[in-house]
Amino acid sequence: MPEIIFVKPAPGLVVRDPVTKEPLPPQGARKEKSTHWLRRKAAGDVEFLPLAPVPAPAKTKPAAQAAPKE
Repeated sequence: MPEIIFVKPAPGLVVRDPVTKEPLPPQGARKEKSTHWLRRKAAGDVEFLPLAPVPAPAKTKPAAQAAPKE
């Protein structure tokens, strides 16, 4: 499974995604780690930020176990 990183353009720069050719949004985006992004970071064109955890779906109790009958 490929490693995912969060990439944000350095202030004042427009950096294009090498796959989609679209500019990264100013707030950043999740991207697959590659030599392209490592080179952009080394050049100072982007910053790597920590990934925010993806929230897990809420678990619900089945209706039969919701409340015990008295």
